[in-house]
Amino acid sequence: YYDGILKIEDIPNDIPFTKNASFQIKHHKSQQTYIDKIAIKEFIKSVKYPINFFDFETFQNSIPRFKYQKPFEQIPFQYSLHILHEDGTIIHKEFLGDEFSDPRVELIFQMVEDITKSGTIMAFNQSFEKTQIKNLANYFKKLVEHSNFRFEGKLNMSDELLRLLDRFIDLAYPFQSKAYYHPNFHGGYSIKTILPVLFPEDKELDYKNLNIQHGGIAMESFSNLYLIDDKSKREKIKNDLLEYCKLDTWAMVKIWEFLNKAIEK
Repeated sequence: YYDGILKIEDIPNDIPFTKNASFQIKHHKSQQTYIDKIAIKEFIKSVKYPINFFDFETFQNSIPRFKYQKPFEQIPFQYSLHILHEDGTIIHKEFLGDEFSDPRVELIFQMVEDITKSGTIMAFNQSFEKTQIKNLANYFKKLVEHSNFRFEGKLNMSDELLRLLDRFIDLAYPFQSKAYYHPNFHGGYSIKTILPVLFPEDKELDYKNLNIQHGGIAMESFSNLYLIDDKSKREKIKNDLLEYCKLDTWAMVKIWEFLNKAIEK
């Protein structure tokens, strides 16, 4: 500051920085997009069809409402799933739990049924989704061992859930690794950071057009849903939740298509 360096543009080129910082400074100054086509091609090559673009929403309570729920434990109550087949066919599936009961058992069975038996499961920052699946597997195992819950004629869902984990690939990776970098990312790589940069004119991909615009609002909306007496208001909020989560996975589809086009240029 006292040397008159107030903006990135003021930083002299001879000041040493970390590799990551130097990269960001260089491309901020040049305002040029960086594309490592070889790295992106390798990433795309690792993905297998059908691609399951998947996203959870969770809520938490300070005082547990349900059996085998811990204080402030994240409980998945919703998911969106866009399935992209190799021929370009796209199918959308979704789940939103009942606000008055524990959504986990129904979510588990429907999720295992909805996700294709082969192909990649794609998430953006996959650690969140994978952690929730591990927690659901532990929950289901505990449910079977310590309650009267039975699943005659059904698969052991704990094992089925854990088998999903090895199929995950993180769509954030090409951006996190800076295989694709735009100066307007400003060093970030969250889906809400990169989406308006990649698709600045696409209103369909603008979260600002939704009543629920981020995960925190989704969490709060569902957490309080059971307290609302007016059914029409509850249905309105549930529809808003579905629209929000659907956009998360549709955005992933569009980002995937963008990366494929980027290496063709």
